[in-house]
Amino acid sequence: MDSAPKTLHRGWVVKQVNSGDTIVLKGRPRGGPPPERSINLAYISAPKLGRRPIGNEEATMDDAYAWESREYLRKLLVGKEVSFIVEHTIPSGRECALVYIGTGENSVCVNELMVKDGWALVRNQNKPNEEVAKYGMWMVEAQTSGIGLHNEEGRAAAIRNVKWVIEDPRSLFDELKGKPIKAVVESVRDGGTLRLMLIPSMNYITLMLTGIRCPSFKPDGGSEDHADEAKYAVETRLLNKDIEIVLEGTSGGSGNAKNQNFVGTVVTPGNISLFLLKEGLAKCVDWSMKLLNADPESYRSATRQAKAARKRLWKNFEGPVCTVPKDQKEFSGRVTEIVNGEVLVIKVGSVYKRITMSSIRQPRPAEGVDVGPPSRALYEVPYLFEAREFLRKRLIGKKVNASVDYVRPAANGYPERVCASVFLGNQNIQEAIVSKGLATVAWHKQDDDERAANYDALVLAQEKAKKNKVGVHHGGEPPIHKVADLAGNAAKSKQFLPFLQRIGRLHANVEFVASGSRIRVYIPRDTCLATFLLSGISCPRAARPAIKGQPATPADPYGDEALEFIKDQIMQREVEIEVESCDKAGNFIGYLFAEDKNMSVELVKEGLAKMHFTAERGKYFDHLSRAEADAKVARKKVWKDYVETVVEKEEASEISDSNISEPSAPQLKEVVVTHIEDCSKLWVQHCTDGPALISLMNQMRADLISNPPLAGSFTPRNGALCAAIFSEDNNWYRAKVVKVHKDSDNVDVLFIDYGNQATVSASNTAPLSPQYASVPGAAAECQIAFIVPPEDEEWREDSLREVQMLAQAKLVMTVVGKTGSVELVSLSSNGTDIATHLLSNGLVEYEKQRNRNKYGTLMSAYETAMSDAKKNRRNRFRYGDFTQDDAKEFGYSK
Repeated sequence: MDSAPKTLHRGWVVKQVNSGDTIVLKGRPRGGPPPERSINLAYISAPKLGRRPIGNEEATMDDAYAWESREYLRKLLVGKEVSFIVEHTIPSGRECALVYIGTGENSVCVNELMVKDGWALVRNQNKPNEEVAKYGMWMVEAQTSGIGLHNEEGRAAAIRNVKWVIEDPRSLFDELKGKPIKAVVESVRDGGTLRLMLIPSMNYITLMLTGIRCPSFKPDGGSEDHADEAKYAVETRLLNKDIEIVLEGTSGGSGNAKNQNFVGTVVTPGNISLFLLKEGLAKCVDWSMKLLNADPESYRSATRQAKAARKRLWKNFEGPVCTVPKDQKEFSGRVTEIVNGEVLVIKVGSVYKRITMSSIRQPRPAEGVDVGPPSRALYEVPYLFEAREFLRKRLIGKKVNASVDYVRPAANGYPERVCASVFLGNQNIQEAIVSKGLATVAWHKQDDDERAANYDALVLAQEKAKKNKVGVHHGGEPPIHKVADLAGNAAKSKQFLPFLQRIGRLHANVEFVASGSRIRVYIPRDTCLATFLLSGISCPRAARPAIKGQPATPADPYGDEALEFIKDQIMQREVEIEVESCDKAGNFIGYLFAEDKNMSVELVKEGLAKMHFTAERGKYFDHLSRAEADAKVARKKVWKDYVETVVEKEEASEISDSNISEPSAPQLKEVVVTHIEDCSKLWVQHCTDGPALISLMNQMRADLISNPPLAGSFTPRNGALCAAIFSEDNNWYRAKVVKVHKDSDNVDVLFIDYGNQATVSASNTAPLSPQYASVPGAAAECQIAFIVPPEDEEWREDSLREVQMLAQAKLVMTVVGKTGSVELVSLSSNGTDIATHLLSNGLVEYEKQRNRNKYGTLMSAYETAMSDAKKNRRNRFRYGDFTQDDAKEFGYSK
């Protein structure tokens, strides 16, 4: 025993319990890591724990009950304040002491507890003294009771089988992945690396904290700045504590004894990684951030807090300088152009903003491959066309929200780029395009803060795309787009001309708008690019910059306005074109329709173009002349100085059929009626179109089932084609938006293959792909020629029921004329002319026509049928011929 007086040391905390008789204490920190003392419990000895293999030394086995003895003492002492009296010091310099827990009357000697509860033996029994005798007595009592390590029956099972080396880390990870695992922290290598004993499997692993890196210690004994602080912070909170972890990865391969590191997160008692990040004792690392089960944004947010406070590792941090004013960092606008797979133009008010989507890269050509100018690169670079189309179909014309992440200054001939995250509703567009494999995530330096706010989500989306082998990650042959460019090639254009004229309206995509009337279109049906000139108008030219040595030309009056107007209407939209002719340069001339609006008419209506004399030969002459007349009256734009010339007008005749055109030769067609509005207006399908329509419907529905539309992928607009669910059978049909309800989520649609209308929820609509949108609707609106439905509601219902009864079977239809876009027809059911049947039963009247030469036979048949109804007083004529008196009291007026 030492001769020095025995002193009671207070204020020490148990840092670690190495075994059932050895502990490590730490004092109070004063300007640095606190002092430590390693203490042996005096007078007792506990079973020895096995040691892990180090270098050439092999692992050793536990003594029986060694683990249980250590665990008893660990749970009793770790993290608690104790006092102790040093009894003596052994030659190695280790202090042997009596350790007390609690204070005052509640103070308990830990040495005594270990012996009394049977977890330690008495040391130095051959050197008896008063203390040893007391401990010997307590040990005999424990032996008699058979408690603790004196339980002979459980001795064999009380020896751990510790797996110090994990032969196949990957298999263990696959077994435990995502599950909460209990563990004891055996040691802390540095702030981001723990050595754990998994409970109850007794697997000894090294765990690297997912998503972070702390300052480390060097092999030569040195350390990085703040390494001691990070280690101390973790030891204080976790060393020798019970924790719960989730494994998220492994860096060890099968049989790799040198690399046994697992990657995971401490979830209980709390996420230590977030604490280290907030205190500036760790930094995020991208390579393991993508493995996180937790929200990566919480890690980034913690890092931003430390940077803002310039804590420890960030004491000299200087953030990136953003040239965008704070009030302009977030804005909303409508997408007007998709420049390529990563750049788009957003119209905010009257300002156009060119935005590069943050932290993504569009598909690039292979190194050393020359794909030509950007207009050709779109089709030559694998998946670039698909990327552009993905964005075009989802964003053009839609309102989006943008949040500026950073600004790349002008360099290497490139202008300044404003990089932002773009959202359609709640959907992040960068994530969407990356998850489809149509863009890749840009690599940033580890401490580079100029990146997308959701960068970690982008990395996860890319991993998902790689796993699913989609887009650029497919690995197989990329899609090939063989596109014929007809611009400037008159010979080639003339070869296409007859086919395009014969088709009538066909689907096209607007690729570029050069001026108010000059447009570059892509025709999917023939996979060709062409320059398209709007027919029937003379449009002022827009300004043109200097190109290839050609001098710049100023704009004609209202030329730039015409360009902006037409771009706003059709740029990169899906449109329909009607090709009339081709000029000497190989440019097609015709009419272009966007949402059923004739763009030639729209330009004239807005006073941004004048009707050209060639319009008189076209079928839209009336539309153009009326639009020009309205623009003149309103003195819009090019007509602002217009002076109207007064011309006397002849009194219009009471009855006229000048607006009715007659077909050159009536044809008999078999049809079925799909929808009836009243006794004279109905919709029909041609029987010859039936098989093709069934095939089209089946294919469209199969596509929509296998590739369900994304929420918000279609924004209803008046006149837009779409797919819609009909509530009565819950199936998809082709439709056209008739009305968008501003006060609800509902839209009115017309089912173009059947003619009926319905109100549906916007969530039950979807964009219609070009292969289905380009096929004209199967239902045609027609009107039974010259029939006038009754005004009385009861007679209208009777006449409607009569038509419904006759229209149940196939009908034979003859087109006798046309008014506007509606065909005037006669219909017969099993040899019975429906109009004649209605007239002879006194259910309707007919409208007399001035031109008896055209419709004499039909008029004679109608007169005879109506005379017969009057004579026999059928239905409406039961009280006589009411048409002979114009008095209002008879309920009839002409």
